Amino acid sequence: VTVLEQSDLQKLPVNNVIDALEYVSGIDVRKRGISGVQADVGIRGSTYEQTLVLLDGVRMNDPQTGHHNFDLPIAFEDIERIEIVKGPGAAQYGPSSNGGVINIVSRKEITTDTGRKAIINLQRGSYNYERYALSLAKTEGPYSQFLSGNHTAADTYIRDEALDSRQGQGSYRVVHQGENTTTQVAFGYIEKDFGAYRFYVPTEAQSRESTSQRHGYGIQQLRFANGGQIEASVNWRNHFDSYRYTPTSSASEHETEALQSKVTFSNGAFISGIEYNQENMDSNRDGQQGRHFASAFANYRLAVGNNINLTGNVSFLDYDSDKQHWLPVIGIDALVSENIEVYANAGQSVRTPTLNDLYLNMSSNLGDPDLKLETTNSSEIGARLNSSDVNVAVSIFYKDTKDAIDFTKTQTEVDNSSAYIARNYGKNETKGFDVEFDASAFAAVAVRGKSWGMNTLKLTHTRLIQTIETDLAVLKNTDGQLENQTALHAGFDFYNHYSLLSTYKYESRFDSEDYEVLDLRLAYDDGNLTLALEGSNLLDAEYVDAGFVEVAGPAIILEFGY
Repeated sequence: VTVLEQSDLQKLPVNNVIDALEYVSGIDVRKRGISGVQADVGIRGSTYEQTLVLLDGVRMNDPQTGHHNFDLPIAFEDIERIEIVKGPGAAQYGPSSNGGVINIVSRKEITTDTGRKAIINLQRGSYNYERYALSLAKTEGPYSQFLSGNHTAADTYIRDEALDSRQGQGSYRVVHQGENTTTQVAFGYIEKDFGAYRFYVPTEAQSRESTSQRHGYGIQQLRFANGGQIEASVNWRNHFDSYRYTPTSSASEHETEALQSKVTFSNGAFISGIEYNQENMDSNRDGQQGRHFASAFANYRLAVGNNINLTGNVSFLDYDSDKQHWLPVIGIDALVSENIEVYANAGQSVRTPTLNDLYLNMSSNLGDPDLKLETTNSSEIGARLNSSDVNVAVSIFYKDTKDAIDFTKTQTEVDNSSAYIARNYGKNETKGFDVEFDASAFAAVAVRGKSWGMNTLKLTHTRLIQTIETDLAVLKNTDGQLENQTALHAGFDFYNHYSLLSTYKYESRFDSEDYEVLDLRLAYDDGNLTLALEGSNLLDAEYVDAGFVEVAGPAIILEFGY
């Protein structure tokens, strides 16, 4: 598990989960528009549909399309940490975790030492960007309450093209901490309206899209005296999407509703769980559709001596009472010395097609209701060195996906400018490695009693090699996967409370030229007051992250927080 703690998030020049994930090695964040309005997130060469997104452990993936997976009804200021699981170990979290899992964990309690009771954040910047956020929290006795809201807006960054955006979000959570129980109830709402020029099609259409989401969940945790624990949750997600190809065209409207119930039990080295999901869609274009799937897993960890752990996991998936899959995962980790750990794992996972994959009915894109589930076999071997000065992580991974799904074209369809059609296009083999070198603790120095010098020094590199076996001419999303990604993060402290964070990133994709991105953040932070100047894409890199529209050019944002 890779973890971004709240203290890490506060240092970064970001104000949303999508931008924060750019700082994790092996994660491919493919953004459209600005201000985090939409992004497709993949892990180690996986598609965005193969990435499972959780909020406090409950499923957030949109049944209609993975483009909406990060319509998250939680304020960035209310996030305690972000957990990322890469590789086969993610299989226990259920279907559509072929690439990995991203779990956003909310704050649960406020104390004088660990949390802020009230946060206000104001930002203005290039392209008439604005963000206003307020987050309130209070702990009294066993109860903690959290209330937040924010508004974000920006104008277009390409003259005369529909790329402006507006979004608002609100959420409320209450947590009760008992002696043997923890209860959490949460409600959230998010709405977006944005220009979608060339988001999905390469033509010049001035598309526009609006989305809104209502979300509620409850989690009950019961702890026993012997160390055992039961956790039960119920999760409801309602999402509405309205898309216009041109301002004069009729809107394609889709309302999806997902209901999830989940129970997990743990006792020492044994963990098990069951989950049930019902997903429905009502669309004026694609009709009324529905499906369900249920999954169960059991996980056991066996200690061999003091330094070796063997872990076995088996999951069962029942898809629409029609297809059943048994998914095994096995792993081993060992402490070679006090500071060095090695590990290896291998396993199988599946992805269920989205409702767009199955039923999309557009002149430019067509679904296929007879699609098979994707099956991915994964393996990984790695090592970690952890010391007081330097942390190093190296991993080599391999993934083999059969019946891989994408919107595709045959050569004849290319020649005739026909629609993209969802197909099981064949086999996708991805292998590669990622390396992370973190010398932040070693780089930090103290001069004359003040913290002068470096506070962050982190270098990451991910390399992917992809082999595709298919008879088709074009794979709409797969062709643009990441090939190389190198990132250098360097942070400096100077004077009292001042800091500078720089991030340089070099990336290349299988279907595009190399490009370089530089972001900077200069900040003053005394623990209560924050003043920051942030610059993004300062090298004016011209590239396409997702879809067919280039990312925004250089931008400056001024931030005030208290």
